[in-house]
Amino acid sequence: MPSDKQPMSARAWLFEAIGVTALLLIAAVLINMSLDVYGIFRNAKGRHLVVYGDERVAKYLLSEKYVPENFNALLIGSSVSANWNTGGIEGLRVYNESINGGNIVEAKAITDRTLSSSRIRAVLLIVHPYLTSSHEFETVQLTPRENLAALGSQSLLDAYKSEARIKLRLAKPELDEFGTDDFGDIPQKMNPHLQKLMAPGTEFTIDASAMASYKALVDELHSANIRIIYVIPPVTQSIYLSKVNAFANYSHAALENRSEEDRVIDFTSDEFMDFRSDPGNFKDGVHLTNQSARQVVAIINTKLNQWIQTGQLSSFR
Repeated sequence: MPSDKQPMSARAWLFEAIGVTALLLIAAVLINMSLDVYGIFRNAKGRHLVVYGDERVAKYLLSEKYVPENFNALLIGSSVSANWNTGGIEGLRVYNESINGGNIVEAKAITDRTLSSSRIRAVLLIVHPYLTSSHEFETVQLTPRENLAALGSQSLLDAYKSEARIKLRLAKPELDEFGTDDFGDIPQKMNPHLQKLMAPGTEFTIDASAMASYKALVDELHSANIRIIYVIPPVTQSIYLSKVNAFANYSHAALENRSEEDRVIDFTSDEFMDFRSDPGNFKDGVHLTNQSARQVVAIINTKLNQWIQTGQLSSFR
């Protein structure tokens, strides 16, 4: 028996398909806003958000609300300081903004995101030639348009995949709620970039644009009355001795616009020679093992507490 139902016209089918697609997109956006893995769509105060997916995108987005609503200080650096667990610092609540393979241009983009809230009171700024060896964005150019990625994108899908694998115990968490990476304690070979950078008897190559960004960040922090604690990280004694003048010259250039109120913790000084002389403290001569990173954070914590007690630095905990 023939059906009385008229076949759908091509125009009606098109409108229906568009409508269904729009509803699915709206539903996806609402779900992503509800899950809010980056803490940008609802109150982030008191939440414990970790990094999933692309580290740069995640830390950039977490820096909009999560970081300034839960922390009052930052650690800015590259992979050299990425596994420094800032949860061990008592006088300040410090979020580790360090990114693997990161340069100062990327770090400044993330930091500027956080500083727009005016809640950050102090910054631990790493002084290391890797930060100013390049000014190129490693994966994506970090701009406010990344907020749209938090509503639906490949990077968000990758973040969900990462979260699912971790919660199903198919993978270990890579970064915690303080932004701290987990390098482990197994020695490894220094990567080619670092090998070239640490070549004995040569000065460090400085990218002019990157150093300009470094100094612009320092000026920005000074203008906002944010206290800077420069941290010159350790390397093995053998590497240090092969480039003594290069390390000294680089630190002089990086600290050129340091103010009288800024403080410096120099792990290349004689005070820490015993630490540098133990190769077991390093995974590759430059990066610290997790265990030795905890020692470095404990030293930083002691220095900060001393400055707080003597009135040289305020406690913002």
